[in-house]
This record gives sequence, C-alpha cells and structure tokens, in this order.
Amino acid sequence: MRKFTLKRPQPEIPTASTADIAFLLIIFFMLTTVLRTEYGLKITPPSAESTERILKRKNIVHIWVDKNRRISVDDNLLEVPGVTTVIGQKVLDNPELISEVLADKEVDYGRVNDVLEALKEAGAFKILFATEYEEGG
Repeated sequence: MRKFTLKRPQPEIPTASTADIAFLLIIFFMLTTVLRTEYGLKITPPSAESTERILKRKNIVHIWVDKNRRISVDDNLLEVPGVTTVIGQKVLDNPELISEVLADKEVDYGRVNDVLEALKEAGAFKILFATEYEEGG
C-alpha cells in the first residue's frame, strides 16, 4: 500500500510593504513627538521707542524675572546666588554666551540690578534686555 503524504504549503509572510510601514511609522513619530521648548515665566516686557531685532538665536541664555520677583533660568526657578552658579558654568562651557534678561515691566529695578550683579560675578558681560517695540512713541 502506498502512503500519500499531503504537502501543505508553508505560510509566507509578505515583506513587500515593510519599507512602507517603517516610513509611515517614522512620519507618525515625527509628527507626534513634542520637542521641549523653554517656557519661562509670564511677563509683560517694558516698551521702548527704539529697538534692535536679534535674528541670531545661537549662544543665548534666557533669564526671566516676573513681577513676583521670581527668577528663572532654563525653566528652573533660582535665587540670585543660583543665577551666578548656573550662568558661570554656562560661560565656562561657552565664552560667547549672550544673556538675555526678560524682566516684567512691573518688577522693581533692585531685583533686576541683583540679577545684573549675579551675571557680572559669573563673567557674563554680554547682556541683552528684551523690550516691546512701541510704535509712534
């Protein structure tokens, strides 16, 4: 008697569309990934009659001072000695660093002066003040 063996075809996984699926996954993750941005504190900058727009955004560290006298550097709340420490380390890492002070128009000048003294102690001598341009002022 003869034995008949039934040959079943092996299941095959189609791989022709693998590249398409990988490409769609890359697009999906690129669109849904949120890149961290610096938020800072909520301030109302003082107005100025003349201002200069800074287009270059490299080598800039933002120092926020709100009307409640809070100071923030890189989204971290600090006191004045902390500003000296953090900015001092950043200046050591990058001597071309520019410090941009974003102070609320209602903050007392003594607090801004404390921040400026901390920047001076840290060796950050390139300082910008953020203002809002007032047309027709």
